[in-house]
This record gives sequence, C-alpha cells and structure tokens, in this order.
Amino acid sequence: MTAWTSEHVTLIRSQLERVAASPAFANAGRMAMLLRYLVDADLNGGARRLNQTNIAIDVFQRDDHFDPAVDSIVRVEMGRLRNKLREFYTTTGTGDPVVFALPKGSYRPTVDIKLETRSAPPPAVPKQELRFCVTADGTTIAYATSGSGYPLVKAANWLSHLEYDYQSPVWRHWWNGLSERFRLIRYDERGCGLSDWDAADVSFDAWVQDLEQVVDTAAPKRFALFGMSQGVPVAIAYAAKHPERVSHLILYGGLLRGALAQDDQERIERVNVLRQLLKIGWGERNRAFRQVFAALFFPEGTDEQFKWFHDLQEASTCAANAVRYFDVFTRMDASRDAARVRAPTLVLHAESDALIPFSEARAIAASIPGARLVPLKSKNHVILEHEPAWSQFLEEVSEFINDPRAARAD
Repeated sequence: MTAWTSEHVTLIRSQLERVAASPAFANAGRMAMLLRYLVDADLNGGARRLNQTNIAIDVFQRDDHFDPAVDSIVRVEMGRLRNKLREFYTTTGTGDPVVFALPKGSYRPTVDIKLETRSAPPPAVPKQELRFCVTADGTTIAYATSGSGYPLVKAANWLSHLEYDYQSPVWRHWWNGLSERFRLIRYDERGCGLSDWDAADVSFDAWVQDLEQVVDTAAPKRFALFGMSQGVPVAIAYAAKHPERVSHLILYGGLLRGALAQDDQERIERVNVLRQLLKIGWGERNRAFRQVFAALFFPEGTDEQFKWFHDLQEASTCAANAVRYFDVFTRMDASRDAARVRAPTLVLHAESDALIPFSEARAIAASIPGARLVPLKSKNHVILEHEPAWSQFLEEVSEFINDPRAARAD
C-alpha cells in the first residue's frame, strides 16, 4: 500500500470527482462507480481484496454464487474502464496533476501524482450529495443537495449535469456561491444529465411535475424557489400552483413566453435557424455549430470556459433531446400563471443579455404583483465569476431571502 499523505488523498479524491464528471464518463454507466471503488480500496488498504468475485458482488450486484468462468462482466467492465481512462487523459484530462491507470492483468489501479503539484492542492469544492427520485410517469430524476441554511430550490434549466457542471468554470461559482449561503437543492430535468434520457413525455407540464417531485422528496414545507433561463416559466408555474410552499421567488435571465408563442417574426426566424443548428450540429465533432450557442450564453467567456461549455453540451444530453427541449422552450407560455403568483418576487437580468433581451425581464416584473426588478451590468446570459454583476447577484439574492418581513421555512 502506498503511504499517501492527507494532501495526496485530497488531490486524489478531487481528481476522482473531476474524472467522474467528465464527458468521457457522462454516459458510461457504472464506470465512475467502478473507478471510485477501485481507488477507494487502494486508499483504504483494501487493494488485496480486489478480485473478480468481490468486484462483481460489491459493484455489479452479483450474488455469492458469482462464477467468473460463466459471467465475464468484471473483465469486460475493467476493459471498458481502462479505455475510458485513456480517453479522458487524452482529452479533458491532458496535463492533470493526478493520473489514474489500470495495468492489464491487475485489478489495482495505479495513481501517479506529478511531483511539482504535490504542494498545490486544488481549489476546495463544497460537497454535494446526489440522490434520485421517481416521478408519477416512472421517470428517474437526479437531484443534489449542498450547503446549509435557508432552503433554496433551483428549477432545472437546459444544459445541466449535476456532477459535471459542479466542476465547470462556467457554473461552479453559481453552485459554490449559493451553497455557501443556503441549503441548495437542484436537479437534472428529464432527458438531461444524470436523469433518465429516454423519457416519453418532454413537455412544459412534465417539467413542472419534475420540480414538484423533487420538492416533495427533498424540500421542507416552505422554501425559496430560484428559476433561471428556461427554469423561469417553470418556477412561475409552480409558484402559482403551490403558493403555500414558496416563501420567495427569484427569477434570473428568463422570459414568460417562448419566441414561437409571441407575434415577432424576426425572433421566430432566429429561433428556426437555431433549431436547425441544433438538429444538424449537436453531435458533430467539429464544434463550430455548438460555438454559436456558447457565444450567445457568454460572449465574454474565456477559451477555457468555451471548452467546458462545449463539453457540457455533449455530456448533458443528446441531439434528439436537445431539439425536443428547444421545441418546448420556444412554445411555452407562463403569462397567465404570472398574475397568480403571491410570493415576494425578485427579478434579475443582465442589461445586455445576448440570448434573452432585457425587455423580457421588464415584462415578467410587470406581470407578477409586487415584483422588484434589478438590472445587472453584463453582456453574458450566464454571469461569469470575475464580473461585478456576479457579486451584485449574490448580494441581492441574500438580502432578499434574509428579509425578516418574508415568511420563513417550517
């Protein structure tokens, strides 16, 4: 057994989460679980127990009668894992300080830590716990909880992967910042991330039902509800339907009605072009098609952020599902629900948002009784960590939820 220091263990466990959340492992079934099992055995002194029988029972739920001569699952899956690690370290993980490998003929992984990085532990990432729930129509929804404090439930929006975006420089400051202040509950919508990709029903009503199931499973009786982008109309619909549960409503970067539900020919033409790009370009190895969407989400992003966003698009869903989401998003209409919202409401929006214009925020604030509108100085639909607008966003949301005049959670 290698004598790992506490610093080494921190590096290794951080790398484990990075590998598990990468595009190479996003749709790889139990590969991440198998890797964690093997590395944990090595770290905890259990490497001698690593054989086909123990792995089959502990990881692949085989019973005590498992016979490796009849059932080849361990050999097959170890080979798959070996190939996935090679794929990771030749793409996303190039230059990473911790390298995992599986030598042929051995069940014990090798862990190589580059000497020059041993004194530089990675940035701390708040711990999140992953769980699952099942909706009335049998769809499995993945959700995550992190942080402590007043409960804040985030309605799902397009392009999410609970593990991958927790590491991403595009999103991690969102979840870190909110988890430092609240008990954050978020989830991958049906057909996306770690939730079921083959859901039969992808509709606005189904999105609301997903939120209802996560709330009923993981949230207290009263909580703050946060919707951003596509999640804004979903959050509005839920708040209107369940006023007794929502203590505060926070809406960022969204709209009431999709472009195809509005009488605006120019926007309709634009949407039709974007839909065609989704349909023909989502799965292409050439990133030119997906670059269009990245530039709309954050035109001031860095090369690293663009790369992570490209990878997230691949990891979050498939081309067919992306088109299905897009069709629902561009046709949904929560304008009638908005008038029925009774929760105190805070509306925030980037003044120069390249994806959804600021005029949509004005329409939302005008439609919800008593809503307050806060403009943020940014061109990015997804506010980046270095922007002053990000600090302002966190301050506004914290002050709003901590307002003693608002109802508290039970």
